[in-house]
Amino acid sequence: MEKYDLIVIGAGNGGLMTACRASKMGLKVLVIERHNLPGGAASSFVRGRFEFDASLHEIPDFGEGEIRGELGHLFDDLGIKVEMLPVKDAFRYIVERDGVRSLDVTFPHGKEKVMNLIREICPEDVEPMEKFFQAYHDMAAGLDYFGSTRGNPDQEVLRTKHANFMRIMSLSAGELFEELGMSKKCIDIMTAYWPYQGTDMYTVDASRYVLMVYGYFINGAFVPRMRSHQLTSAIVNRSVELGCKFLYNTEVTKVLTKNGAVCGVETDRGQTFECTAIASNAFPEVIYSKLLDDKSLVPVYERKKVNARKYGFRAFSVFLGLDASPEEIGIKDYTVFISSSDDSKVIFDDSGTRDGKEFAMDICCLNMAVPDCTPPGTTMAVLTISYTEDAWADVTEENYVKTKREVADRLIDNVEKIMGYNLRDHIEEIEIASPVTFARYMNTPQGSIYGYMSLKWDGMSTRTLVNGMEPTIPGLFFVGGHSSGLSGYFPTYTGGNRTAYQILGYVMGGGK
Repeated sequence: MEKYDLIVIGAGNGGLMTACRASKMGLKVLVIERHNLPGGAASSFVRGRFEFDASLHEIPDFGEGEIRGELGHLFDDLGIKVEMLPVKDAFRYIVERDGVRSLDVTFPHGKEKVMNLIREICPEDVEPMEKFFQAYHDMAAGLDYFGSTRGNPDQEVLRTKHANFMRIMSLSAGELFEELGMSKKCIDIMTAYWPYQGTDMYTVDASRYVLMVYGYFINGAFVPRMRSHQLTSAIVNRSVELGCKFLYNTEVTKVLTKNGAVCGVETDRGQTFECTAIASNAFPEVIYSKLLDDKSLVPVYERKKVNARKYGFRAFSVFLGLDASPEEIGIKDYTVFISSSDDSKVIFDDSGTRDGKEFAMDICCLNMAVPDCTPPGTTMAVLTISYTEDAWADVTEENYVKTKREVADRLIDNVEKIMGYNLRDHIEEIEIASPVTFARYMNTPQGSIYGYMSLKWDGMSTRTLVNGMEPTIPGLFFVGGHSSGLSGYFPTYTGGNRTAYQILGYVMGGGK
């Protein structure tokens, strides 16, 4: 029976980064993945002449030189090498209802360009935007201090030196923008990224939104040259170089405990592996209700917390391989957010069913960042919309194909009417991924790709401040979209890295 310092359940982004950092620090690590490939949603698939990315749009905080961000430095420190290409603009945002367009703005990367745009379209918001940038620095300074204290900060220092940090941590993004004095138009533009958060702007905590938006606006957005699977492969290759072992096509069927702490796992192949710690990419309720051998060990607080949480966005994507160039189709932008309303709460509240009248969707064309990602004279585009509830629970096996085609048809209609693109006449390949697809492929509840919903009581702010303080089963750690950093490539990479340090302390402390 092999014994490891750490076993990682699932080779998703968070688990991979935890495995890589833990291996670099000298721990003996095993990653067990049920799929035949690592990465979870960070993967790609081929249809005909086209290789589609399963989920990635863009990632902030890579960059080079002076704009090299946190994620870029993290990859450098771990020795992970991957070619990243810049995306020209942050986004184009269009609000249109019944043929009437109330907003159409293209937001750039870089502080100077951002401020120039604000001076042009929202001159009264120059000062509030400067305050927004300062809010980011206050947030970053507070998080740095909090991290330096290992979660045990001096309350007087927080009160006197990081008062703005504490104030921001208590606000939603919408509330913060209002307190900064932004006009409605500026707030509308600043909230374009809300679908990336999985909840409306008056629910998502300001800290999470500020950190993400600042990363995009200042340091820019980037994509791997060869899809997100290139990122995954680079992390796996580096982890293997550092001594990490990977076991694919293998599912963990039981988490073993001894003397009240985790001590190993069993797999569907009948194998048993011993360990000191476990990092789970699987949701907590999956571990607690299905895999744990002694369910009496789950603290009452953990049970209540899991039951109180709501799953984040369930995605629906239409992957299109088109037999015409972007110029022929009329595509000029990398990412376009299209909404029926400038009120994120109105759209959010109507996103619980497949037939909601309000919508927020996006179209992403990788050719705008990687021109040779498809054969000459072709285009690859992905249309995405998300649901806030289990909107596919009533779909039967008999009407599943018909239902997903109807939703895909509606998304294509929206894009053609609002953007003027001619998509239908040029479709060479089409693949439709519903929440059911993501649930089957990623093994996540209801197909959630965003972990848990970011709520005021359970957002990044709260999870960061209490990280490590809430009792769970000794030796059991959670990584991925449902952990302290919440969902997204950047949070799961950085969160997985932080969790590895906690695991090191636990292992070096003899499992205490």
